[in-house]
Amino acid sequence: MIASDERRSRRIGAAFLRRSEGSIPFTANERRLLNLVRSEGPLTRPDLARRTDLALQSVVRLVDGLIERGFLTTGEKVNRGVGQPSVPISLAATSAFTVGASVTSDAMSVVMMDLSGRVVASQHESVNGSDLVIVREQMGRTLATLVASAGIERSRVFGAGVATTGYFVDRGRLNTPATMGDWALRDLEAELSQVLDMPVWIENDGNAAAVGESLFGVGRRHRSFAYLYIAAGLGGGLILDGVPVRGFRGNAGEFTGLLPVQARETRPTLTLLLQLLQADGLALSGIDELVSRFDIAWPAVATWLDRTQEALNAVVSAIAAVLDPEAIVIGGRIPSSLASRLAQRAAFYAAPLRERERPFPEVVRAEAPGDAAALGAASIPLQEYFFG
Repeated sequence: MIASDERRSRRIGAAFLRRSEGSIPFTANERRLLNLVRSEGPLTRPDLARRTDLALQSVVRLVDGLIERGFLTTGEKVNRGVGQPSVPISLAATSAFTVGASVTSDAMSVVMMDLSGRVVASQHESVNGSDLVIVREQMGRTLATLVASAGIERSRVFGAGVATTGYFVDRGRLNTPATMGDWALRDLEAELSQVLDMPVWIENDGNAAAVGESLFGVGRRHRSFAYLYIAAGLGGGLILDGVPVRGFRGNAGEFTGLLPVQARETRPTLTLLLQLLQADGLALSGIDELVSRFDIAWPAVATWLDRTQEALNAVVSAIAAVLDPEAIVIGGRIPSSLASRLAQRAAFYAAPLRERERPFPEVVRAEAPGDAAALGAASIPLQEYFFG
């Protein structure tokens, strides 16, 4: 069996053959230059040489090659005093696009992102996420719709990240909850790659959302944070010094594991909130409808906040003690008003010494626009292919 990385390289190489040199499209130095231009650009060739250990001659050769292949572009010459005018180099943002999908048991969010990380199209829809065949077919149709709405060539979409719930048992295989049993223990990267005709990266939703938040939300001011992903269950992800920490098997951030099994029924999840709301007589078909109709004044919301308080405190206290991040971010599918309320109520286990307590992380609600897991999933192929 071909390893997943090799499968991706072959598909990527075929899709971008005319702009690539063989099956591995970019050298390590080309990726360094692309990343610098993405994060700090526009930059001139001398700027790039100063920011790397590369000779100016090498930078010129590499940049000219990337311009010829269509991934970098030049701007107007700029006079900077004595010497030749400088030519700023920028990313050719529309040279390549990536797709990110976040799939739950009852909904799917899909975004399309250009090379610069700008979202150019998105769609959220109800779907029977428990049926992998239905999701595969719908994902293909949604991709075609987004390509058409963005007015781009399908060949410029080079990869997709797909985030869903569960924990990894090995590369690309998730052990998903009972509600998504059809996804469990399958080679999802291979199956979805074949349907979408592009390389696919599978990630759990907590890790993907943490990446999305690091790029588009709280991560713009906090380089280290823990992300509590609240949806049907409770998961999460970690960003330390701006870098996602996935752990040995990809399961770092599974914060439900901080609680004893008997306490997990009262952890803050939308499944528990849905049950309380339905018991109050509110007719809700599922979590997607709960989120779309949410009202912070529903009486069952106060019950949910009280019932989940102890588990919430245990989780944030453990995160603070073990990781000591700058912030703990509350996000996921949880409505922003409810996330704010949770953040306000979160309390750490205190044990002052000499009347002083150790500093605790700030607890805040997520700020990334839209579905953070879809945003993070879309950014994963960009990192793996262009900027890693």
